[in-house]
Amino acid sequence: MCGGLEFLTRKANALAHGLFPPEPEVVRVTFPNPKAALLVDVDLNLWLPWGRRKEETGNWPEGGWAREESLDKAYWTRWDPEPLMIQPQRWMEKDRLRRAHWFALEPGQGIRCLCLRAAPGQPLYVVTVPSPLDFLEIHDRMPLISAMD
Repeated sequence: MCGGLEFLTRKANALAHGLFPPEPEVVRVTFPNPKAALLVDVDLNLWLPWGRRKEETGNWPEGGWAREESLDKAYWTRWDPEPLMIQPQRWMEKDRLRRAHWFALEPGQGIRCLCLRAAPGQPLYVVTVPSPLDFLEIHDRMPLISAMD
């Protein structure tokens, strides 16, 4: 699936004081964090919530992932879904022993997400695909990685 993402962003205090170029800052986000959000636009410093936790009230989907094979089904349409790409530096998945494995994206690559525009806060769901054979020892699903548009 994708248990965590790492983003390279600009330090907020550098932007506030007009210092350019601001120093990059690494921000790690893990799904279990109830305040988890994903960086949508580095220049605008726009973060959107990552899915919905079990303890959160609401009628939009629980979890933070959307199977690619489910995207064309009516299940998602009631929340006015919009596909978009995010550009983290790395993504993480934990294996069966709960060990974290981090994977770097190549320059120009991104991870496909689904933004539910009709759900409160417009949460993002990481689109997942079945894992290739060499990744199955870690997890049976992984994020959909493709070239940025």
